Parts: sequence; structure tokens; C-alpha cells
Amino acid sequence: MSDRLSIRLAAGSGPTFGVDDLACAAATTLGLWDDEGLDVTWTPVHGGVAAINAVLDDTVDVSYGGLGPAIKSRAEGNPVRAIVSMARGLAQNLIVQKSITSTDDLKGVSWALDGMNALSHHMARLTVRALGIDEADIDWQVVGPPPERIERLLNGSIDVSLIRVEEAISLSIENEDKVHNLLGFAQLKELVPTQPHGVLSTTEVYEAAHPEELARLTRGMIRASRALNDSYDTFREVYDKNVTVPVPDDQIKQIWQQEHDSGGFAVNGEMSGAHWTRQMELYQELYQDLRPVSQDEILPRTFVADALTALGRHDNGFDQT
Repeated sequence: MSDRLSIRLAAGSGPTFGVDDLACAAATTLGLWDDEGLDVTWTPVHGGVAAINAVLDDTVDVSYGGLGPAIKSRAEGNPVRAIVSMARGLAQNLIVQKSITSTDDLKGVSWALDGMNALSHHMARLTVRALGIDEADIDWQVVGPPPERIERLLNGSIDVSLIRVEEAISLSIENEDKVHNLLGFAQLKELVPTQPHGVLSTTEVYEAAHPEELARLTRGMIRASRALNDSYDTFREVYDKNVTVPVPDDQIKQIWQQEHDSGGFAVNGEMSGAHWTRQMELYQELYQDLRPVSQDEILPRTFVADALTALGRHDNGFDQT
């Protein structure tokens, strides 16, 4: 495309990429933004709440991070809109101190989070509930993004945290005398089948003024998710260029296979009515005092619908309308 457009994107995961937000990196690595005629400027921030706030402050045009902060912000009266999903779940493991040997030991632990109401908090709450543990019996502690949480795990000042799968595997190998994986991400997906996940969000004002930028962004994200889903070789190329954590080759292949088989990649942008009904129910359960937010209020489905008209629907069987 000759008419190149620019967009400022806040990365809620900070300056690093993991498997569950690798589609954003893939769009750059595979030249998909260039194909769409889009110049993307990255601004790393710590957590999805900070990313949403950057959009509201007009520091950036679009954020990527957890769906929860977007819904909560909308319920509080902010003009937030979720454009397209970048992942259908969280590729994370539950890392614990060596002294914690079963889920029965989790009552009373200190649990490190990115932030209150952040994606890591939502998933942690759902995990605790699924295990039959009262949330009040957990000492929730706001620590920050993964590097800070890992540091606290290793110095023993925190008991538990959800950590990106690749970081969790590396951590448990290099520090097996201190920490270990209590639950892998495949187990977590069985425990919490409907998971909160990542979205790209903007404001009503930006949506109205820049529909072409958002259309190109949506197509690029869906193409990136499909590229990761459809080929391990492509996944590995993107992984090797963007993820710096040392993980054995066979484990990387296993990570991709589990993401592929469980529908982790948002190959259709994940805007179907059925999918979002489950998501909204999930957040209503987590925040019972929050004003209900309708799908039409937060989801401009036209961007994903137009992208699927252009690209065709991917027949992965996980996001059927």
C-alpha cells in the first residue's frame, strides 16, 4: 500500500514478549504491518490498566492488554472500545516455592500480581475459585510485571505467581532448588476453561476518526495469529526473534502444540456472539458490583467482520458464531 498510516500502540506486557502476546510481535517480524501499510510505534507500559489509561490520556492510540481492564474502564464511564483479540487465553504456568507441593497448600500464600484488576489478577482469582479456595485466604500483593515477580519468587519474599509459560519453564529448570511448576498452562486451561484474554482497545473518538488505521491493524493481527497457529516453523521464527528466555527445543514445540490444540491463537479475531457472551459472564462473576456492559457498547464488530470478509474465516472450530 502506498498510503502508509501511523498508529501508536501501548504494550501492556512491558518491553518483552511472551507466547500469549506473540501475535503482536509476529505482525512486525513477518512484515504484516508493512503489508497493511501501517507504521506502528511501540510504547511499553506495565500492565493492562496502565495501557488503557495511556489510551484515555491520548498518549497512544491503541493499547493491548487484558480484556478486564477494558471492560472495567467502560463500566466506569470511559469511552473504551475493544477492537480485536490477540489471544484466546493465557499461556502461563503457576510457579510456587519448593515447599508448596500441592494445590492444598495454596491457602494462606502470598500471590504476586501485575496489579489489582489486571489480567494476572483475573486469572489468579478464577484459579483460586476453581480450586475451592476463598479469595480472602490469599495474600494478594502487587509486585509488577514478570521480571519483578520472578525476582521476588527467587528471593523467597513471594510464594506464588502466574508466570508466562516460557519463563516458568526456564525458571524451574535453572532454579529447581527454589521453585517449581505446580500447574502447567494446559492444566490451567482445564481448570479454567473460559479464560480472560488479551485485546487491542481504543476510544470512541479514535475509532470514529481513524477507521482505516483500525481496519489495517485488525487484519494484521488476525493474519499474525493465523501465521503462528498454522505453522510451527513460523511460530519458532517469531519466538526466536522476540522471546529471549532460554527454553529447551522440545519444550518450545510442546508450548506451540498446546496453544494450537487448545485454540489459543485468535485466528478469527474472536468477536463472535457466543464467545463474548461467555467472556462478559465471566467478568460479571468477578465484579458483581460493576455496572453490566453490553457487547454492543464495547465491541465494534465491524472491524473483525470486514477483516474476515477479506481474509475468510479460519476453520479452527473454537470461535463459531
